[in-house]
This record gives sequence, structure tokens and C-alpha cells, in this order.
Amino acid sequence: MIESEDGTHLSPEAAARGGTGRRGLRIPDLCSGRPVLFLSLIGVLLALCLVLFESGLSEFDWIGLGRTAAFICWNMLASAAVLCALAPRIARWSLPAGATAALVLILGTCVLSSLGQRWLLWSAIGGYPFSADLPALVRNLLICGLLGMAALRYFHLQGELIERERAELDARIRALQARIRPHFLFNSMNIIASLIPVAPEQAERAVEDLAELFRASLREGRRTVPVDEELDLCRRYMRLEGWRLGERLRFELRVDPLPAGTQLPPLCLQPLLENAVYHGVQPLPEGGVVSLDISCVSGRLRCAITNPVPSSATASTGSGMAIGNIRSRLAAIYGGAAELLAGPREGVFCAVLTLPMPGDA
Repeated sequence: MIESEDGTHLSPEAAARGGTGRRGLRIPDLCSGRPVLFLSLIGVLLALCLVLFESGLSEFDWIGLGRTAAFICWNMLASAAVLCALAPRIARWSLPAGATAALVLILGTCVLSSLGQRWLLWSAIGGYPFSADLPALVRNLLICGLLGMAALRYFHLQGELIERERAELDARIRALQARIRPHFLFNSMNIIASLIPVAPEQAERAVEDLAELFRASLREGRRTVPVDEELDLCRRYMRLEGWRLGERLRFELRVDPLPAGTQLPPLCLQPLLENAVYHGVQPLPEGGVVSLDISCVSGRLRCAITNPVPSSATASTGSGMAIGNIRSRLAAIYGGAAELLAGPREGVFCAVLTLPMPGDA
């Protein structure tokens, strides 16, 4: 936590946005490959337009195009490098102060570039006194200033749009997770209630297990969690169900070695296991096996849950809330890069969750 000037404590994200609600200038990461390529292409296209307008198509000045493109691209990339280095500090200021500082940095870079170009020509040719060429310097400043203001305005609006979309997405994910937690709580409490008259000691342990389980599942602010954390949730839940159903329920877990940092959305496997128990094993007098297989297939995380399929006379039909909820959260987090397929397959019911691995989302 960071303490502001008035004594209030702020998160690092809030401090980077300008403290207590101030709207700082949004500047994207201009040091990565895609923005650099984008700025280079814009610089070349702008130089092409300027030279084409000045010389025309019949007497196109190729040398002038190279000189203009080099000057524009150099100014753009140098300004981007300066803004990239100072963006975290500028983001802490108010919007007018941040925009003014960013524009001053762009104009300062333009002045140094113009004087540097003039000095290089003077050093190469020589024979005349060095001069700053004030008209050319003013022209370059006007061009850099207009383009800089347009770029800063675009960056700021783009940053606000991305921040708004991220906030809406987080709110949507929290709402979806909030819908599934009461459902899980009610079913777990029913399990404990069924244990109290027949096995009070197990009921007491079940309450402790449920408390630990909910302490992990009610943590806010995370779209994804490590696979081990979700598996611990699954083991606790299946242990609760095992106390209720006894030997009728058998749980098999197989986990292949996974790359470090593999994550998945919280509470995405436990609802599928719950469906497998309530709609697959519970209706069968002899019970059955619920299996969970986690592996890495073709660079993607694959989680497959299988359970027996009761006959039509004993089968219970669910509302589909859990599967629909998980699909909605997958779409909100991964877009079209993740999927959940569920249906009968070779005598069993199978739910297969496929997610992108870290770095592919």
C-alpha cells in the first residue's frame, strides 16, 4: 500500500492512476514490439504523404522521402522511448499536468533531433558557419506539436476505454462467481446436516474442511488461480461428498506434469464435480466412479471429468446453471480461446474443459 498526501492508503494501481481519484494521462507501453512497429509504419506513411504532396507523382523525390521518413521515425521513436521511461511518473500527475509534461518532452525531443540533424550536416559538409535554421526548426516544432497532441489524445482515450472494459469485465466475473457460491454453500451445508445425526465427529471435521474451503474460494480480485489451489478445493469437496455417500462414491484424480505458472479460473472444476456426483453417482444404488484427468495436450490445458450415466428412470435433470456459468466466465476471461464441452461419450458423461496455457491467452 502507498500513502497519499492526505494520509489515505492507496493500492499501487490507484497510485499509478493519480492517487485519490485524479484522472492521470493514460500512456500505453510504447517500448514493446507492436507499438514500435506501428509508430514506424505511421512515420513512413506520413513521410510519403508529405513528399507526395510536395513533389507530385511525376517528379517524386525518393531521396527526400528517405530523409523525411528517417527524421519523422527518429522523432517518433525517440519520443516514444522518453515517454515509455517516464510514463509511470507522468501517470501520477493530474491530466493537464501530465499532458503538458508529455507534450514538452515531445517538443524537446524534436528540438534536439532538429539541431542534431543540422549539426550532422554541418560536420559532414563544413565550409559555412553553423546555424540553427530557425524557420525549419519552427516548422518541425509545429509538426511535432500537432502530431504529439493528436497521439496523446488518442493514447489517453484508448487507455480509458481499456480501463473501462477491464472494470466491466471484472465486475461481470465477480457477479458470475457470486452466483455459483451460494449454490455450492447450500449443497455443502446439506452434506453437513446429513452427517450430524449419524457421524457427529465427521460432521465437525466437515465444518472445519468447509471453512478452509470457503476461505480459499471467497478471495476476491483474481480471475485465475494456480491449478494446485483449484485441486485442493476439489479434494475438499469430494471428501465432503465421500462422507455423505460413503463407499458408493469413488474419486480418481490424475494430474500430468504441467508447466510452471499454469492457472485456471477459480471454481471452474468443483461445479463440474458437483454435477458428476449429483446427476451421475447419486441416482445409482451401486454408486460409481468420478474421475478428473488434467493434462497438457498440444500446448493447451485439458481437464476432463467423467461420471457414470444413470438410466432414464433414475436420472435427474439439472438446470445447467453450472455449465452455463462456467462458459460465461471462460468467454469473459479468454474470449474464444477456451471451451467447455459436455455430453455422453462411450457410456459415460464427460465434461472437457480446454484452456490456453500461460502466455497464450
